[in-house]
Amino acid sequence: MTDGARRSSQTSPADGLALLEEQRQAMLARDADRLEAANARLSAWIAACRQAPVEGAGAAAELAPLRPQLGAALEANALLAQRAAQQALRAFDALVAPEHTYTDRGLARANAPRRGAFSA
Repeated sequence: MTDGARRSSQTSPADGLALLEEQRQAMLARDADRLEAANARLSAWIAACRQAPVEGAGAAAELAPLRPQLGAALEANALLAQRAAQQALRAFDALVAPEHTYTDRGLARANAPRRGAFSA
C-alpha cells in the first residue's frame, strides 16, 4: 500500500462516521473507558485528516455524500455530551446541596435552637 493510499484510508469520511457512532454508543452506555478510547481514536482521525494532502476534487467528492451524516452525528454527540454534563451537575447539586455545605461559621442553614439553653 502506498503512503498516499494508506493516508487516504486513514482519513476516509466513512471512518470518521464510524468513529462518531462509536463515541455516541460509548456515551449512551455511560462507559467512561470506552468513551476515552473512542475519543482518542477520533482525535487521531482528525489529526490525520489535518495532515493529509488535499487531493483536489477526489477528496471533496468523497466527503460530499457523507457531509450531512457527519454533521448530524457531530450534533447528536454534542447534545449527548451536554445532557451528560447537565445530569452530572444535577447529581452533584443533589449530593452537595447548599443546605448541606459548610461555611466558615459551620453548617449553612443549620436549624436554630427553638428555645434557649437556660429556659425551662
